[in-house]
Amino acid sequence: MALRLGRYVADLDPRDIDARTREAVLRCILDALASAGAALDLPAVKATQEAARTLYGDGRTPMWFTGQAVSTAAALFANSAATAALDLDDGYRQARGHPGAAVIPAVLGLAGERPGHTVADLVAAVVAGYEVGLRLAMSRPAYAPSGAWSGYAVVAAAGKMLGLDPGVIAHALAIAAQTAPALPALAGLAGSDVKEGIPAGVAGGWAALRLAMAGYAGPVAVLDDARLFDPRVLLQDLGGTPLIHGVYFKPFGCCRHIHAPLEAWLHLRARHGLDARDIVEMKVRTYRATFNLANRPAPGTLVEAQYSVPYCLALCAVHGGDALLPLSADHLGDATVRELAARIAVEHDADIEPLFPARSPASVAVVLRNGRRLASPVMDPRGDPGTPLDWGDLERKFRVATRLRLSRASQQGVLDALGDLRAGDSGPLLRALGMAGLAAP
Repeated sequence: MALRLGRYVADLDPRDIDARTREAVLRCILDALASAGAALDLPAVKATQEAARTLYGDGRTPMWFTGQAVSTAAALFANSAATAALDLDDGYRQARGHPGAAVIPAVLGLAGERPGHTVADLVAAVVAGYEVGLRLAMSRPAYAPSGAWSGYAVVAAAGKMLGLDPGVIAHALAIAAQTAPALPALAGLAGSDVKEGIPAGVAGGWAALRLAMAGYAGPVAVLDDARLFDPRVLLQDLGGTPLIHGVYFKPFGCCRHIHAPLEAWLHLRARHGLDARDIVEMKVRTYRATFNLANRPAPGTLVEAQYSVPYCLALCAVHGGDALLPLSADHLGDATVRELAARIAVEHDADIEPLFPARSPASVAVVLRNGRRLASPVMDPRGDPGTPLDWGDLERKFRVATRLRLSRASQQGVLDALGDLRAGDSGPLLRALGMAGLAAP
């Protein structure tokens, strides 16, 4: 299996990637930069940047939007942490995790290391990273947080970017299988900056690749163990329509399990002209995985807030949807939000349960102060392939999410550079990422 995947990566011909897939890659890049740019001032991100430099040293690869250059390993670690920090990054339903926070930092970080690379090479590396990472995630017998399989995505993406042969990639995948973070705690319950451990997985994947490039042997047969990886899932339609087309994008900075309840509330608000002050109580009906979240109505940290259905719903009701793009520590002590969150209940719905994980729907019912009872239909979150966010939606997300972190000139510079990338020139984007882009206080 490891060698099959290695051959897929090495043989993926950039010339065979169609325009639709190239656009999917561009959307993933824009979304990752929105997620990272929104998180620049978070203590966890600043701590990761400091640790990255200490652990891996200086170099020429930018830590995005800081004006600082570090080693490739440091940049991959720090940029991945920024992308994942606010739970704004993309995801894939069947993998129940987040590929972009691993793949995009790896590919853009290595773009400056391979002289003469083309945008087509960059696009192929992104496609390979999503494909291999997601397949290995989905083929596991049980759910694991994203950091447990992020390393595979990095091996594939970086291996393609560096033009490595199948054997080296196969050994790197095998090394990553034995050295990936175990992550025994569910992110929503653990409630720490570790969350899903994506930066640790990225660091492990990059280390595995460098070891394999140096001649270090991995246990390549580990990917053949059907107890660990289902071969049917792993190889089915490999080389067909790329899995990157199944990615979802988030309009809100919180766990994906919370997005359908938010959409259901927004539907009721728009249809009936509701206000937060109208609500006596609210009930969310959803699938069991939502109960893996801590769901604290009065979270003490941004991480806890990202995993709380009652808090996010109350925040949206009181302050509107953009208050979750991204979540802000300024709202954590809001008494009005906390009081409403305490009156929001989350209940299991047996009819919704079979729809997950192919879908992640929910419904919301409210009791109003005038005695009326209203209920939404069962709704899916926006941003899934069936309810997509288009380029304009993602551009708005980038502008809103980074409004307090990047200057308008920096925002426009990134968007213009993505236009250059679409036209075949990666240079402007790499330069934009290397510049300090902080907004004026």
